[in-house]
Amino acid sequence: MGTPLSFELNDKVVVVTGAGRGIGKAIAEACAHYGAHLALGSRTVAESMAVAEACRTHGRHAEAWPLDVGSVASIRTFVDQVLAAYGRIDVLVNNAGTNTPKSALQYTEAEYDLITNVNQKGVFFMSTMVAQSMIDRSIPGSIITITSQVGVVGGPLRSVYGAAKAGAGHLARVLGAEWAPHKITVNAIAPTFTRTPLLEQAMKNPDFARNIDKVPMGRIAEPEEIAAAVVYLASPAARMVTGQVLCVDGGFTAV
Repeated sequence: MGTPLSFELNDKVVVVTGAGRGIGKAIAEACAHYGAHLALGSRTVAESMAVAEACRTHGRHAEAWPLDVGSVASIRTFVDQVLAAYGRIDVLVNNAGTNTPKSALQYTEAEYDLITNVNQKGVFFMSTMVAQSMIDRSIPGSIITITSQVGVVGGPLRSVYGAAKAGAGHLARVLGAEWAPHKITVNAIAPTFTRTPLLEQAMKNPDFARNIDKVPMGRIAEPEEIAAAVVYLASPAARMVTGQVLCVDGGFTAV
């Protein structure tokens, strides 16, 4: 019997996008707890700096820089800053996302472009730029994208968002196969409704709140439960897992 594989992230450099609040914040703090150093990016730099400070209480290095994943130029600047500061990237967590729920008949081109740029195009260019840095340094890295249950089974008022998240999930499958020879794993995590400030605001609408009844587990997810899946996929324990979409959804996509 072989030696049990570790779930620790000791001294790995983990990049988290959209790290200022909600799921991104929980991911950053969980990775720090398990031994990682953090490089955080978001448009709300003040929030990400506060998260970096919280990560440093675990005795880890943590820094934050501005990042707009809808801009390829911003992605390039951010990745260069991280590499200049840390010298390497071991794990990328594509967490940044945006959505404007509405009928498919109501979307403007500008809204379509924003949602797609952030949720799909941004994931592609973050992943390729970080993967190139891993390949150049012979790093057996891990890339994890936070998608959504509506990227797996669809849902009303989520046409553009759902399609973009589905594309990001399929990208994980393609890149997982393509980069396996470089020992880079690529996976996605598809959460159900998760407790964040935005969700709590939406839950005040009774029509929206009834969606929770569709979750077989009978509740929403906590951000830490999504973060736990990230820690697993980023750890040595998941080194044989690639090209997968892991649904952390309380059974939502199973029925």
